[in-house]
This record gives sequence, structure tokens and C-alpha cells, in this order.
Amino acid sequence: MVRLAERGYVDDAALAERRAEDLLLRRGAGRLKVAHELTRRGLADSVIAGAIAGVLEGRSEVALGRAALGRRFGEAVPASPTERARAYRFLVGRGHPPDIVSEILGEDD
Repeated sequence: MVRLAERGYVDDAALAERRAEDLLLRRGAGRLKVAHELTRRGLADSVIAGAIAGVLEGRSEVALGRAALGRRFGEAVPASPTERARAYRFLVGRGHPPDIVSEILGEDD
């Protein structure tokens, strides 16, 4: 395995960053889902944290969550309690942290 890494055939950091970028930016997943997926693949916690931080650098998790929500529910933030609950479950289910989801949906009146 060491020889493979030395020759550039195995690069956990590059794999983690590519997968994190795909999940976060293209598929609308949150950082919790990305961390779970990369952990499931057997990558080290430090590699995972670095990949997620690298992809999120200069980007807002709130903006990424809003984009995922917009693709699913349209651009307007759901107004009815039922729709807000659906949006909350959707975002949390996609791995967005609850505090980020609350910020995306705003205060419940």
C-alpha cells in the first residue's frame, strides 16, 4: 500500500476532497453527510476534516443549504408550518447541521 501511495496511485486526501466537493457542491449534501460518507469509506478523521474545510473555504454553508432547498422546494422559503417541517426534515436528512437549517429557514413565527 505504501508503494502505491508513493507512486500516486492511492491518495486519500485527493479522493476525500473530490468526493466532498461532489456531495457538497453538486448534490446538495451537508457536511454531516459528507463526513459520514467519507468515514464509511474508511478515511481518517483528519483527512475528512481537511477535505470538508477545503471545499467549504470561502463558501457559506447557509448558501449551500439554501441552494439545495431551492432545487427541491423552489426559491421561496416555505411559509406554512407543514412545508417548513418538510424543508427542515429534507435539509437535516441531507446532512445539514440543525443550527444551519434553522438559520436557512429563519425564525418560526
